[in-house]
Amino acid sequence: MGMLTVAVELSKALVAGRDGDAITLLCSRERPPALAGLDCEAVLAPYRHEVVLKARWLPMIETQVGADAILYPYWPSPPRRRPGAPPAAVYVHDLAFRLRPAEVPWQQRLYMGTVMGQALRSAGAVLVPSETTRRDVLAAYPLPGLEGRVTVVAEGLSMPAALGDLPVGIEPGFILAVGTVEPRKNYSRLLAAYRRLRSKPQLVIAGRPGWAYGDTLQKIRAEPGVRFLGHVDEPTLAALYQSASVLAFPSLYEGFGLPLLEAMAAGLPALIGKSGALPELADGAAVEVDPEDVESIAAGLEKLLSDPALRKKLADAGRRRAAAFTWDKAAASTLEVLRRIGA
Repeated sequence: MGMLTVAVELSKALVAGRDGDAITLLCSRERPPALAGLDCEAVLAPYRHEVVLKARWLPMIETQVGADAILYPYWPSPPRRRPGAPPAAVYVHDLAFRLRPAEVPWQQRLYMGTVMGQALRSAGAVLVPSETTRRDVLAAYPLPGLEGRVTVVAEGLSMPAALGDLPVGIEPGFILAVGTVEPRKNYSRLLAAYRRLRSKPQLVIAGRPGWAYGDTLQKIRAEPGVRFLGHVDEPTLAALYQSASVLAFPSLYEGFGLPLLEAMAAGLPALIGKSGALPELADGAAVEVDPEDVESIAAGLEKLLSDPALRKKLADAGRRRAAAFTWDKAAASTLEVLRRIGA
């Protein structure tokens, strides 16, 4: 859901900060519900399937909307663009399909492997959410002139949701994990680490079942002390962030790490994997562990749970760090890029 969050929140902030620029949404079939009332024009595609959109509709519509520049905040631009198409800015969320291929569905590996290189070659600008992802892109695609076209546009925080109620059976003081149940989120090692804790507060997991989780979902549901909530709405998620003791986020790779940003904004101290962009985002405001080492994860959790002073220190540092990330800043940076390539 991180990519969708970026597309929706960035669109809203772009419209709010457009300062005389005209903005048109290109949508598949209908506007996303979160953008239904957005004050801008929208062109609706007759198709929903990504491949059909990129192969047929978008190459045609790009040349007809009269845009000076076009932003692709979700997936890359069409691999074959027509003469006269406006310069494109492509948002690359991460390179998991290249760096952690075993943890990405084969369909996504095939699709991204097919379109990403061409999208980067033809892009007027490339946006990435972190300096880590910028380095990853430049290392994986050593294309002439690419370095000068890559700009870091960090994600932001959405407007806080009204605080909801905790789900029945959950009391404050639990360990919280947020994220889709899929291999990259590392739930199997988190469960193994949880079993080794001397004192076990409840472990609460909020996230949709994803792909290739094998028997992990069954193990989550069968593990004593663990509560799997599946997807939760924003008010419930806000209540979880406010009531947990720590966030457990030992992900194997992230291009940014929105759950960490949300936790820091809520003053929730976090344990994170020290690979990918999470250490960059935390900037010292989290406990870092080796996400491939169960003992390291367990020791990090013990450290956080047993040290109230450390939790307070990280909570304060996290709030200060999170305050620097807003969608208004992201939109301002994006508009600057779009105006430059569209001039």
